[in-house]
Amino acid sequence: MTASTSSQQAQPPATGPATEPALLAETVDILGRLVGFDTTSSGSNRELIDWVANRLADQGIDPFVQHGDEPGKANLFATIGRPDRPGVMLSGHSDVVPVAGEVWQSDPFLLSEREGRLYGRGSADMKAYIACCLAMVPTFQRARLDTPVHLALSYNEESNMHGMGQLAAHLATSPVKPAVAIIGEPTLMQVVVANKGAAVYRIKVSGKPVHSSFRHLGVSAVEVAAEIIVFINALQKELIAGERHDGFEFAHTSLHVGRIEGGTAQNITARDCEFLFEIRTLPGVTTAGIVGKVRDYCDRVLLPQARAVSAECAIEFERLLDTPGLDERGNRHLAQAVMPLCGCLAPRRVSFGTEGGILQSAGVPTVVCGPGDIFVAHQPDEYVERAQLAACNQFLMSLTSKLAAGRWP
Repeated sequence: MTASTSSQQAQPPATGPATEPALLAETVDILGRLVGFDTTSSGSNRELIDWVANRLADQGIDPFVQHGDEPGKANLFATIGRPDRPGVMLSGHSDVVPVAGEVWQSDPFLLSEREGRLYGRGSADMKAYIACCLAMVPTFQRARLDTPVHLALSYNEESNMHGMGQLAAHLATSPVKPAVAIIGEPTLMQVVVANKGAAVYRIKVSGKPVHSSFRHLGVSAVEVAAEIIVFINALQKELIAGERHDGFEFAHTSLHVGRIEGGTAQNITARDCEFLFEIRTLPGVTTAGIVGKVRDYCDRVLLPQARAVSAECAIEFERLLDTPGLDERGNRHLAQAVMPLCGCLAPRRVSFGTEGGILQSAGVPTVVCGPGDIFVAHQPDEYVERAQLAACNQFLMSLTSKLAAGRWP
């Protein structure tokens, strides 16, 4: 992930009821419970989802738990207020990235505090936002909201975003779907209106292994893969010369090969080679055209050359992830309504991926705004500051006042 939300931070609204010690203490307590669940994407998130579902049920709320498309995974969706009206969806992903290979000063799955910073895996990305929302449930209930609040928790955002894809498909066919959504990724409580799309493809090359002294009789899958990567790099240069969006740190669609593996020995032409090809598209740009150019080069140039030596040769594309970007052309009205509530002076754009584009594609205008700093996400000793929790609570209190007064935005 990269970020562009840390600079030029506006001051949050003046502290008020939401930053009273009792509410903040409740938020920290909930955050500790959430961090204590190891919801690494490769494992299960059901323990956390079940805990939240039971908590909401104890508060008189009937949550919908949607079983995932793989064992041990689930989404959660709950409505506070009138179920017959579209409301404001407060959305967060329940999964976190691994801690393997990282060196932490404290147990990553035991929330600890040092100098006003609360440390733990997922504390910023993004269990802090979930904790703030859950701590506010009694306040939402007392307000007798004219416009309801929907709470949504998804799974696998950090890997393939299947959770939100599944939940968005359910919401799109529901009699009443959310009017708008606010995703609480860590943005230092600044409003993000656009993020790049994200796609990952695994490209597998099958060659013809022979002793390297007879290389003219074989095809090295490693060398064919290298030619594909060279083509991808040339395609990146074309994209840099083309469309740009100066609101992003890297103003273009980006292409990247992050991992490659193949071959068995230096004196054997490689039978197999595979690599991971990532695309981060500008809002409004699809990956189909880019992937199509790479496929065409493989089919038109590389495969005929390889199969002239051996019919065994092949190049396969496997889509692992393909998520649209969040396009600000679909959320300007929502952004203008949210910004005064969190003290944001100007909307931001970020290059890291969010679930916003999925919700937007399902017809739910979406912005991103949440506590914490993206620069500490995915890092050892990830943390969120108490002041950020207080600012988020204050934002949710201001939002509650708006929803109680009438339909919003």
